[in-house]
Amino acid sequence: MTTRQSQRLYMPMPLHSGAVIAPTDSQSHYLISVLRLKDGADIRLFNENDGEFVAKIAMLSRKKMELHCADQITLPQAELDLTLVFAPIRRQRMETMIEKATELGVTRCAPVLTDYTQTPQVNLPRLNLIATEAAEQSGRLSIPSFNEPKHLQAFCQALDGKAMIFCDESLAGDKDAHILSFLDLRPSQRPSLILIGPEGGFSDQEKRFLLDQPNIHGVSLGARILRSDTASILALGRWSASVK
Repeated sequence: MTTRQSQRLYMPMPLHSGAVIAPTDSQSHYLISVLRLKDGADIRLFNENDGEFVAKIAMLSRKKMELHCADQITLPQAELDLTLVFAPIRRQRMETMIEKATELGVTRCAPVLTDYTQTPQVNLPRLNLIATEAAEQSGRLSIPSFNEPKHLQAFCQALDGKAMIFCDESLAGDKDAHILSFLDLRPSQRPSLILIGPEGGFSDQEKRFLLDQPNIHGVSLGARILRSDTASILALGRWSASVK
């Protein structure tokens, strides 16, 4: 048996009843030294392909362990395709944005470089770690994938007709352009990508480029001008709430 409080760990390797899993050194350190779990303690292992399993800790030494898979408790689940396209922002805010995006079900994160991007460097391994920890805490079975950063125009030109919405500050307060109104009017053409600009917004040239694309649409998130991380959380939440 397991409980809701059992620690969850994302394991990309195949999981099945009877499997013996060797955690990484950092995972072992976390389980032994931080959580202070003992031999025989319950843990849950999961991934998007195999679902979630109860496992028991088998201590091999004071610093080494194995994880023995037992019963499957959650089957694999299909997820809606949802990509967060974002201009990199300051590290702490960006990490919060990725954490919350993972909790809200984003399946892919795509950083794009814009004219007003203040922090062009993106530490993808660090963001992947943030997303993994968020998935372990939130109960989802997968972690989002991460694209290498691309310039905004290059990313948009590679969309191959896929619909994308972006948060247009000039539409703030326009009820007809509100994201929920847009999504309700186009249920058969639901965009699978949401673009969030940098703290300074999009340049005039970028705005013209975006509006010239037939598959890219500006929307409003309400009457206020929001920070990028706040805008991403609100937009993703609105998108999720509109899914029937």
